Amino acid sequence: MRVRVTGRFYLLLLLIALIILFLFRGQIFGTNEVAVIYRGSAQDSRTVQGVIVRDETLVSENLVTRMEFAVDELGSVNEGDTVAYVYSLEYSTRLINELNQTRKNIQTYHKIVLGNELDAQLEVLNLNVQQRAEELKSLVSGQTRGSMPQMVQLLTEAMEARRAYMSANKRSDSKLIKYYDDEKQRLTAIEGWRNAKSAPTSGLVSFYLDGYEAALNAQTVPQLEISDVRTVLEGGALETPTAARSQRNLCRVLKESHWYMLLTGDDREWNPTLDTTYSFIVNGFDEMVYEGVVTKVLKNGTTVMAVLEVNQPIGSLAYTRSGEVTIGANMNGLKVSRKALATVSGQTGVWLYDVPGGTFVPVEVLTYQSDGSVLFTPLVDGVLTEGTQVLIK
Repeated sequence: MRVRVTGRFYLLLLLIALIILFLFRGQIFGTNEVAVIYRGSAQDSRTVQGVIVRDETLVSENLVTRMEFAVDELGSVNEGDTVAYVYSLEYSTRLINELNQTRKNIQTYHKIVLGNELDAQLEVLNLNVQQRAEELKSLVSGQTRGSMPQMVQLLTEAMEARRAYMSANKRSDSKLIKYYDDEKQRLTAIEGWRNAKSAPTSGLVSFYLDGYEAALNAQTVPQLEISDVRTVLEGGALETPTAARSQRNLCRVLKESHWYMLLTGDDREWNPTLDTTYSFIVNGFDEMVYEGVVTKVLKNGTTVMAVLEVNQPIGSLAYTRSGEVTIGANMNGLKVSRKALATVSGQTGVWLYDVPGGTFVPVEVLTYQSDGSVLFTPLVDGVLTEGTQVLIK
């Protein structure tokens, strides 16, 4: 017997389908709630910890017993300019001793050969050379302070004055002349202690070092981790390439208008993104507002680190390594209810309301706002726009 299908049957099937759809709407459409995406902007402001990394180059030397500055602190130099004079530890004591011995030989020979001759002028010249030599010795030993090049010049002039006087008075004793020649050679050798150190690049010179220069510079920024920033903030030491024990860092030459600010914080709602421009103030230096662009972001649990590249004169921060930093950024993007956010396989996103159950679209949250919304940028172009509906699941 054939069953005749009537319109009531189809109506019944439709009714059953509607009942099923109503009962299982949560599984099919989430809560069946939707949110609409709008255009939005926000001002993100917060306080974090910061570490300053300067774009600078160290000037070093081995076996240094003393150093003289050739430029003023924070003086401007070009590549190749002399920034300091260093005196080698290797020869200083030996050559001073040899110079003193030569002077004693001259005095002894005077007493033997010229002992019966009274020459007040020669005695004055000898005493002048002796005085200048003693002053040089005291300067080298660190007992007095002064200019090494000037002191060497004064001793040279005293010796030349004595030589000229003896020549004019026909004191041509060959042995005595040999002693004087030895004295001059020793002085020339002393001049060889001095080594001029040149600036490896153009910039500002600073003779104040804090020990982090080798580990924190423009070349190491790409390798720095959150743990490194934490170590610096806590005053700990960073691992650096092992240098010779005899090597001494003399000064640093820094680029005035290129440096980095490494920011770190434990705020769950701080989500810095690449290419975002932040304005910031280092607490204690409130007179200067800087701007930097985010070039690197690292996350570890709730801890976030952002690297800001700054292209402004560093000013008074040339001597500062770390501190509390207040940052702010004007951000533009798309805005939606925070309830619409979902996480799939560790990726934050929203469910686009296009098919039953929706399509997951990954996004990057810029900031969470006090009105319960979030400002975000989509990670897939052309899918989410103003007016798009997303599911709240």
